[in-house]
Amino acid sequence: MRRFAALGLCLAATGALSGEVNGYADSRSAFTRARVGGLLPADDVAEATELVEANVQVKQRFLTRAFAYGDVSLLTQIAGTYRGLDADGNEVALANHDVAAYHPLVSLNELYLSGEARSWLNLVAGKKRVTWGPGFAYNPTDLLNPAKDPTDPNFQRAGAYMARVELTSETLALTLLGSPAVLEQTSGVPYQFVTYPAWDKKDDQAHYQLAARAYALVANADVNLMAFYGNRYRDAFEKKFRFGATFSRYFFTDYEVHFEGLFQSGSTRAAVTHACVEDARAALACGFAGTPFVSQPLLDDATILPRVLVGARTQFSDEAMLSVEYLYQADGYTAAQFQDLVSAFDGLSQVAALGVPVSRIPGASLLAGGPSADGVPQKFSFEPSRRHYLFASYQKPKIRDDFTVGLVWVENLEDLSGLVTPSVTWAAEEWLSLSLSAFVPFAGPKSLAATAPSTGKAVSEYSMLPMAYRGLFEVRVFY
Repeated sequence: MRRFAALGLCLAATGALSGEVNGYADSRSAFTRARVGGLLPADDVAEATELVEANVQVKQRFLTRAFAYGDVSLLTQIAGTYRGLDADGNEVALANHDVAAYHPLVSLNELYLSGEARSWLNLVAGKKRVTWGPGFAYNPTDLLNPAKDPTDPNFQRAGAYMARVELTSETLALTLLGSPAVLEQTSGVPYQFVTYPAWDKKDDQAHYQLAARAYALVANADVNLMAFYGNRYRDAFEKKFRFGATFSRYFFTDYEVHFEGLFQSGSTRAAVTHACVEDARAALACGFAGTPFVSQPLLDDATILPRVLVGARTQFSDEAMLSVEYLYQADGYTAAQFQDLVSAFDGLSQVAALGVPVSRIPGASLLAGGPSADGVPQKFSFEPSRRHYLFASYQKPKIRDDFTVGLVWVENLEDLSGLVTPSVTWAAEEWLSLSLSAFVPFAGPKSLAATAPSTGKAVSEYSMLPMAYRGLFEVRVFY
């Protein structure tokens, strides 16, 4: 032990061992006006929340070509004021309500060891966020990381556990990686990978993702080709091949244009059985026959269903930035399929009001799927359900030197519903920032919306959200 201590002192004295430590403390206060009585239940939406985060980022260098890096957050949350409906349909306060999403947790954002075995060979092991696509608001080719928030793309820093080998030159790179799925965790700390433990064995399969990427700089353009092979990794696909491609290039110095596409056969998207939601009699017939209300009919389909994002962004002379992107996903719901989805949610809300457990309805659990709980809790979780979307983001920094204003617009181009997120940040000191932001969803025109059968109300994608609006005030202290 003394020899190792002496070696550490020698390395530090010669500059071969050096470290960097920084981080921040953050307080995020939010008020959310829950949309009680909508299609999606708002019982678990706390109207008043307080999230406190303590973050530390450590980078420790070894010799000259290796380092260990950690980005860890400790989070605690206080949540209260829940509203719901009683048996008579009247709005009531929900007392003694406990929601797991608001429990304290540890976010191991990144924790890895990186080293250069040669100048052209880099090795990484641990948890790291690796994103190969140039998309700003959304990345169709990102099959590894927790999804990012399009209203604040840099907010989510959590990555995936992996072993990575990368060969690089000035204009070429080849990357191979393997990522084991996290199957069991407590408060954000994982303890079971790849296969389920014997005491909680949901299946006998191995859950993993393998990926390969070839990068080239061609005529001043960044080009990536990707291949993925995975089994039950964050979705229901088994032994699945998928392929991706990206392109990014600057034109006229300040204008960047990019493309990102994922190409796969089939889809894991849940689809509602139309015959089961035509009316109450049809629903009863499906129930008695054991016909699933919801299924994944395209899971093994051989049809290629791409997800493609194209966009452009530019930075103006005053350092303002504008980004505009369009997303197409071939497996998104058509108008008829979205109507079936609305009818299903409407039926489930009627069933729940009668006290019948939704878990007893065949296939209904597929509609309860949500994003991964890894990483810092998102301000907004983006789960696109239709085929066509537009993202627009504008940011203007250095107003009176220390103010930044921003506006993000997410638009469903089929029913014209969307979400607007304005924000303002004040850098009061080099070590202190204060910010205000809001999330305001809006409905599209009735002529493009679906209809809730029980009430006749028009329903579009963003009018389904269980919140009417949300406001946040955030204080962040850096060290």
